[in-house]
Amino acid sequence: MMSREQFEQLMNKLDTLIKVTAASSLQGKTMTDSIGFLADLGFGNSEIAGILGTTPAYVNKVKYETKKSKKKGEKKRKKKRPKMVEAETQSEQEKVENHDEQGPV
Repeated sequence: MMSREQFEQLMNKLDTLIKVTAASSLQGKTMTDSIGFLADLGFGNSEIAGILGTTPAYVNKVKYETKKSKKKGEKKRKKKRPKMVEAETQSEQEKVENHDEQGPV
């Protein structure tokens, strides 16, 4: 059976391994992208903070702001879509009117 000291050493080594693996996976990513990536893998705020060297409160803030901005982006896309359809319809209408004005060729 493993002693408490051996268990703690093993846990420390596993923590180090997780951080090294995460660091290599997160190379070139922003802090926001890294937080999202680790959250998608199922890590909690405290675990993400430990891996990235920040606080759980900061991780929570970034996750909240990301979720909030995604919702705004979805609303904007939904609002823009009818305008684009309207613009396409208007453009098609102008083509028809221009063709009618020119008469038969």
